[in-house]
Amino acid sequence: MEPLVERKHPIKNLMESMTGHGRGSAQAEGWLITAECASVNRKGIEIAISLPKPLSTLEPKLRELIQKRIGRGRINVSVSLENAAGPDNSQGVVDWQAARRILQELQVLQTELNLPGQISLELLLQSPGVFRNGMEQTPDHDALLPALQIALNQALDRMIMMRKKEGAHLVADLLKRIKLLEGSAKAIRARVPAVLRLRRDHLKTRMEELGVPLPANDPALARELAFMAERSDITEELTRLESHFIQCRESLNGTEQAGRTLEYLAQEMFREFNTLGNKAGDASISQRVVQSKAELDRIREQVANLE
Repeated sequence: MEPLVERKHPIKNLMESMTGHGRGSAQAEGWLITAECASVNRKGIEIAISLPKPLSTLEPKLRELIQKRIGRGRINVSVSLENAAGPDNSQGVVDWQAARRILQELQVLQTELNLPGQISLELLLQSPGVFRNGMEQTPDHDALLPALQIALNQALDRMIMMRKKEGAHLVADLLKRIKLLEGSAKAIRARVPAVLRLRRDHLKTRMEELGVPLPANDPALARELAFMAERSDITEELTRLESHFIQCRESLNGTEQAGRTLEYLAQEMFREFNTLGNKAGDASISQRVVQSKAELDRIREQVANLE
């Protein structure tokens, strides 16, 4: 059996998905240990471990090992224990010491009670403790711990590899969606001057309809337009959105766990788009906002799967 090497948390070179599966195995003391790990998305870390009864006392050590390597998701671990000797060892073994002791006790009993007959081999083998099935041997859990850790680390390695591969696909998809949002924000910013001109023309037309013609440079018109522009100014929302886009890209291209950060940024971007849509009061901008909010819903669904 290979020596147990203490593993440190692996260096992350890719964002990880929270979905994955892995399997590992190792042998020790005549036993084969197999570990399977499967993970799904969760807001925090949840670990569920299923162990054979002889190994149940080792659960805290396995839980600690998993927590060092996984930061987020629900991890289901299943461990099986088999006699590595196979069918030949399942035929059973005779406990000679127990057989001699029971034979002596039966002989004493027969003499004391003056019983007729002979003590047969069949009677002796049927006595408790004389004949034991090889598969029923009780393993030493402390002796099996190193092999169990090796099997679990193998399973975690393969699960993490799968999580990284899926994480790479999620990152590529999210970067495309962020680019779409950036395009919407730029289009909205470019639309703002046209919206102000339309409002100026609309206000002037309404005043003329009411019989109050105003020259283009009238101070009252300028004040009213300034007030309307201030009330509907969406510059701050657009600036914050651009900042959020940069932070999203940095998180997606980084090496640290960023699932929760991205969830927060998606929530903030949704709020900014919603606010500027309400303030702008323009059909073209409103259409862009609706499209962007739909895209953000898809982003939030994807981010929920990232560690």
